[in-house]
Amino acid sequence: MVSPHRDEARPNRREAAYPDDMTTVGGLPHEEPVRGTMVLLPTPPSGGFTAADLPRLIEAVDARFELLDGEVLMMAPTTHWHDVAVKLLWSVLRQIAPRSVVIATEKGIDLGHTVLEPDVLVVTRAAVSSDSLVFQPSDVHLAVEVVSPGTKTKDRTLRPAQYAGAGIKCFWRVENEADAMVVYTFELLPEGIYAPTGVFHTRIKLDRPFDIDLEIPEVTW
Repeated sequence: MVSPHRDEARPNRREAAYPDDMTTVGGLPHEEPVRGTMVLLPTPPSGGFTAADLPRLIEAVDARFELLDGEVLMMAPTTHWHDVAVKLLWSVLRQIAPRSVVIATEKGIDLGHTVLEPDVLVVTRAAVSSDSLVFQPSDVHLAVEVVSPGTKTKDRTLRPAQYAGAGIKCFWRVENEADAMVVYTFELLPEGIYAPTGVFHTRIKLDRPFDIDLEIPEVTW
């Protein structure tokens, strides 16, 4: 007797498959995996990192970071618009700043175990040296934050509270509105909170932290 062929006893898998309108796993669109770069985050000592640790932390951490309560906190990526806006603000403020102050960018404010890094700062000239990394709050007259999509909560809510708590007299928040800079300005009250002093779309006119009368530059590239 001839045994039946093995394939004759096997059901036709195509016929027993799935309804025509059903999407199977194999039919799902292919998505690229999320890729990234490994960044070393140093383990803080028992007392936490301080501003004094910044030089060696900069060598160990290959990315922008701040210190928050003694721990390294990575900073969100910024957009091209943000970077151009920061450079423009630094340039126009530098042109009109009095000799007694220096316009700095991306330098820290030393709050001990917390080091905040505004986008632009107005700092007492006597406090600045060629190797400055951080400044004392008493030497910072203005802190400016340029908002990026990844920093909205920080720049609109957290930063004003932190800078006010540190005693920074003036704070600006720069928003992107249809690719134009809109500058929201604040001044510290005796109660230790900021009060709004203006919203500027084309020209900034203020008398603090120094006499300012400048046209807001156009962000182009």
